[in-house]
Parts: sequence; C-alpha cells; structure tokens
Amino acid sequence: MATRARKARTPRTRASQKAAIRSRIVKAALELFQSKGFDATTTRMIAKRAKLAEGTIFNYFETKEDLALHFFELEVDHAIAVVRDDPKLRKAPLEEKLFALVEAQLDYLAPYEKFIGAAFVHALRPTSKLSISIQALDLRNRYLAFVQQLIDESPASRPGSMLAFAVPMIFWIYYIGILLHWLNDTSPGKTNTLALLDRTLTLGVGFLRQGSF
Repeated sequence: MATRARKARTPRTRASQKAAIRSRIVKAALELFQSKGFDATTTRMIAKRAKLAEGTIFNYFETKEDLALHFFELEVDHAIAVVRDDPKLRKAPLEEKLFALVEAQLDYLAPYEKFIGAAFVHALRPTSKLSISIQALDLRNRYLAFVQQLIDESPASRPGSMLAFAVPMIFWIYYIGILLHWLNDTSPGKTNTLALLDRTLTLGVGFLRQGSF
C-alpha cells in the first residue's frame, strides 16, 4: 500500500517540481531584465542566475520573449483575481472595478519598471513575440474578455450603443496610454498616474452610460 501511495503522489510531485523550477527561472530572468536590461540578458545568464543548465531553460521557455510573456500572463492573472475575489467590488460601479484592475496591474509591474519600459519598446518591433505571437494575442483576448464581462455586469452597459462592441479594445488602447504615463511619471508613488486614471475612467464610464460609445 505504501508503494501504491508513492506512485499516486508521483505526478503531483513532478508537477510541483516543474512549477518550482519555472518559478526559479522567472525570478532569475526578472532580476536580470531589471538590472542588466532585456536585450542584454541572455539565456545563459538566466541559467547561471537560476543555477540550472541552459538546456533546462529551453525545456520551459523557447526564448526570453516567451519568458517575458509568461510574466505578463502572471500579471493579468493577478489583476483579474484581485477584482474577481474582492467582495467589496462585486457591487461596485464599473469605473471602480476598472480602476482596481489597472491599479493591480501597475502594482504587480512596479518592481520591474525598467524591464517594463524595455519590453514595451521591444514589443514595437515588427517581429516581436511580445505583440504578434499567438500567446500574446491569446493573453490580450483573455484580458479583453474580462473587461467585457465587467461591462456586461454593469448597469453602465448600453447593449444598443453603436460602438459598444469596441469598448474593450478602446479600453486596451487606453490602458497602454496609462502604462506609458506611469512609466514616465516621476511623482511620489506615481500619484499623478492614479489621479489621471481616476479622472479619465469616471469620464469614460460616464460616456458609456450616456450611450456615447
């Protein structure tokens, strides 16, 4: 029976070990992206920092862009969970939910601001996986689907509005603008960005309520 129990635990143990290794790789990569720069960091450097063979890195991530995308997946998962799991937000106005979503994203990105700026520039390249890969598109679509869900749940939603279907994509473009502002915001605690976020979301949701979208 003991042997049978050990066999039953093996898949779970193996999955746990893989998750631990993946976390080590991500942690090492983020530290290097932040300190050395995204372009200057190599998979060999990541492997050395994580105390793993370079081949092990490739078992988990084909390129460092895939590694960066995994980090952004974690960021989106975190932000969605913050909004979804907060009981205080369940009956909150739409603008408050969207504020919490973006604030959670910025909080998650804050320790890696230098890397985020470099990744943003890298994503502008025509062949960058950070913007045109299936993984990147799936991530964006999942984010937009959650934004659409928040809109659908809100009394601010106006299904008959001519451009209602485009609101999540408009929000995505808006978020990119907020991110750019945040990257260049030198105010203490990025308070200027949070104030801008608050004002513009209130204004935008107001337009949505009036059927301007």
